[in-house]
Amino acid sequence: MNVRPEIQVQLDALADMLAHWLAQVRHPAQFWPQFEMLAAEILDQCAHTERDHVRAHIRAMLKRHALALPPWHERDDSLPPRKPGQ
Repeated sequence: MNVRPEIQVQLDALADMLAHWLAQVRHPAQFWPQFEMLAAEILDQCAHTERDHVRAHIRAMLKRHALALPPWHERDDSLPPRKPGQ
């Protein structure tokens, strides 16, 4: 499944930033909160039907750098994303 172009642009930007962050961060504790926040913002904008594809894209992006999301960073998307202003 393809995702909307604006979601793909955000995923591509996140992937481009990943190599830079990994080279600059001294400890993973500095990396994961920022990465998770940006990934969560992308997921929050996804339609329900896009989420699995976007999650797979994020996992693949991390795998290319020999990383995996720590279990405590896995999201529970059982609730719909927040709407702006809530």
